[in-house]
Amino acid sequence: MQVIRLSGKRKRSLLNKLVEMLQAVKLETRYSKEEILKMYVNHAPYGGNIIGYHAASLKYFHKKPEELTWSEAATLAILPNSPGLISPMVNREKLIKKRNKLLNTLFEKKIIDLETYRSSISEPIPKELGSFFNHAPHLAQALVSRYGLTSRVIRTTIIQEHQVRIEKLMADHLKYLDSIGVKNGAALVVETKTGKVRAYVGSQDFFDKNSGGQVDGIYSPRSTGSILKPFLYALAMDEGVILPQTLVRDIPSYFGSFSPANADEKYSGVVTAKEALIRSLNVPAVRLLNTYGLNKFYIFLKSAGMSTLFRSPDEYGLTLVLGGAEATLYDMAALYSGLGNQGKFKPLQVVYDKNNKTSGQKELISPGACYLTLEVLKELKRPGAEYYWDQYRDRYPIAWKTGTSYGQRDAWAVGVTPQWTIAVWVGNFSGEGNSNLSGARSAAPLMLDIFNYLPKSKENNWFKQPVKGLKSVTICLDTGFAAGLDCEKTVTVLSPGGKKPLKPCPYHKGIWVTPDERHQVCSLCWEPGKYKRVKKLVFPPDIAQYLRESGVILSELPWHKKGCPGITPGNPVRIIYPVRNAKLWIPRDFDGELQYITFKVAHGNRQRSVYWYIDNVYKGTTNHQHKMIAHLDNGWHTLEVVDEEGNRASRRFYAAVLNHKKR
Repeated sequence: MQVIRLSGKRKRSLLNKLVEMLQAVKLETRYSKEEILKMYVNHAPYGGNIIGYHAASLKYFHKKPEELTWSEAATLAILPNSPGLISPMVNREKLIKKRNKLLNTLFEKKIIDLETYRSSISEPIPKELGSFFNHAPHLAQALVSRYGLTSRVIRTTIIQEHQVRIEKLMADHLKYLDSIGVKNGAALVVETKTGKVRAYVGSQDFFDKNSGGQVDGIYSPRSTGSILKPFLYALAMDEGVILPQTLVRDIPSYFGSFSPANADEKYSGVVTAKEALIRSLNVPAVRLLNTYGLNKFYIFLKSAGMSTLFRSPDEYGLTLVLGGAEATLYDMAALYSGLGNQGKFKPLQVVYDKNNKTSGQKELISPGACYLTLEVLKELKRPGAEYYWDQYRDRYPIAWKTGTSYGQRDAWAVGVTPQWTIAVWVGNFSGEGNSNLSGARSAAPLMLDIFNYLPKSKENNWFKQPVKGLKSVTICLDTGFAAGLDCEKTVTVLSPGGKKPLKPCPYHKGIWVTPDERHQVCSLCWEPGKYKRVKKLVFPPDIAQYLRESGVILSELPWHKKGCPGITPGNPVRIIYPVRNAKLWIPRDFDGELQYITFKVAHGNRQRSVYWYIDNVYKGTTNHQHKMIAHLDNGWHTLEVVDEEGNRASRRFYAAVLNHKKR
């Protein structure tokens, strides 16, 4: 049993006060002072279920023991003699008489002076029991689960002022969300640099039994939604796959049976990595994970402290970055704290330990990649009245990200500054989905309210550039890749230092054309002296198709000169759907009729026509937008498409028809 050590604020310590009072009332004192304190302070009965001096001090006087007056301390010193017969609520006059008698004894023994004695006997005794401070009850339960019931004082890193205020902000916010069917929420506030937890709010109200208020939302695993995307983008920068300016594909994509879709079910063709992260686009994130490596990302999450990954990487698959796994709010706060701490990840600290500064710290992302990622996240548009935050005089930036799980069951918002990491989850502990629930609308406003409340330092309001962690590189202005020989416009930007270099621009190409640039030529068809080399931005057919559908005007590549025996390099025809060796399940309608399969093809030149063949049977011609529908029988099939110049593409796939009937 550990002795409770209290810091005295008066001339004598509380320990000496208690021992002197015990001696004055002639109780056995053959034990040492510390042994007396162990037994008396921790186990003395004070009426009802009040056990111990510390609990009685809070319950009767709303004070910590070291803050008691001599009169209050004397009252508590005599109560254990017969707490069932006398107390501030029962036989008050008898209690006052006994208290004054003890104070007189202390005066006679010259433990207190005359002035103290007179003022002490004139003090009233309390008329009713007060309520205990009931802050961070979920944390108290968590600590009991960890350490068991103990008489020792467990000192936490919680700041009471912050805890009280954030509990109030949570309760107020959930009153509003309750009106739209969202019952629960949780929040964790951490010092970014130290990892110390300063506020721990496990639910909207611990005593809300109807909505499961005693569930601890800090440690409840929930689907991550998009909240893991920033770490993938930062890791991909270190791998040399992207920079914030790099174009990434935003087109329909198929990975076996998995086909991710953006939240708005729209596609842009290509977007910068920065825009993809700000808009939280799903397709670019999944494609990036496929390029970076599922196993490597999984290992990073494990190493960074994500404790809820109990399946193998392949079992999660590429959905890992979209919410296919679950995480706790505690782990998410730790991960984002590491992102704000220059890629150094370590466990959070909730129990005070002066030696726990870098315990278990691992550097998993470079300082440069962390800084560039935080710069991107700073540009997310804040909701509601916060939209114009940067126009106020006392403006403070914050890097933040939201997430919404599949079925709108979980809403996340996590914000990071050099001082604070704030993690918020809202939803229903029951797992019930709600169409009104989203990270941006439901969780972000609370996270920003907490951020606005917390104290801030103007000198440390944003992250400093890691001088040794960044280097200057020259990239293509149009594509964001490393500038190639055919890139006419370039720009110098920052890149993580000491990491893999970015690959050269794949979209700018040099082609040979006639002097009027109407036809491409090669050594087999050009006229000596009547050709020139020009540089063109050429996107693959699938990208070009969606860029045109988005209203982007692309310069068309000229046709190769007619009659040339050479073959134009590069195939402008690409089959988007189905993927190679795909197995397609063909459903039946309500009337039993088989549904159509829709095939999609992209062509690099908007003017070209495409001719369609299925199993060598001509099915039709398309222009501009190339889609074709067809009925299929059960079994293997071959789709082949050809353009006017003879460019062709083919794809073999399997059609599965349950209870199929030949048409």
